[in-house]
Amino acid sequence: MYRFIALGIALFAGATIGAAALNEIAGRQSRSYPGGYRTDVIDVPIQSHSHPEFYVRMKTDDTMVYSWEVLNIADARLFYTDFHAHAVPEPGLPGDMISYRRSTGSRASGSLIAPWQGIHGWYWENKTEALVMVRLRMAGFYELLPGQAGQAVKE
Repeated sequence: MYRFIALGIALFAGATIGAAALNEIAGRQSRSYPGGYRTDVIDVPIQSHSHPEFYVRMKTDDTMVYSWEVLNIADARLFYTDFHAHAVPEPGLPGDMISYRRSTGSRASGSLIAPWQGIHGWYWENKTEALVMVRLRMAGFYELLPGQAGQAVKE
């Protein structure tokens, strides 16, 4: 009988310690924002053998969920992407850059919690002989930068 009581106390203590640890983790993973989130769907035309970039501006810890796909490509191995960021430089210091993901292929989906304030986005390289169209879907807390290639799409 004492074994069952000791086992019960151990399970209760483990559950209590586990719950506290889980609450701490959840507090770091959950974020609240003062304003509403935005959603955008943008078609970006990419000429043969060209390599445009598309960026959004984010603050540290802002969150974005994204998905993009090349709508009309014959060979996905001929499409390269580098999902990356440039930090806002401090006065007198050079900016910083980090690549989140480099790959070939015709689609990607994911999320980003901005590690720093700056511009975050994609370098796309079309190595085919044809014009292709990238459809980018985004939702979250970010600002679109003016003057970029691409057109908003209503779905």
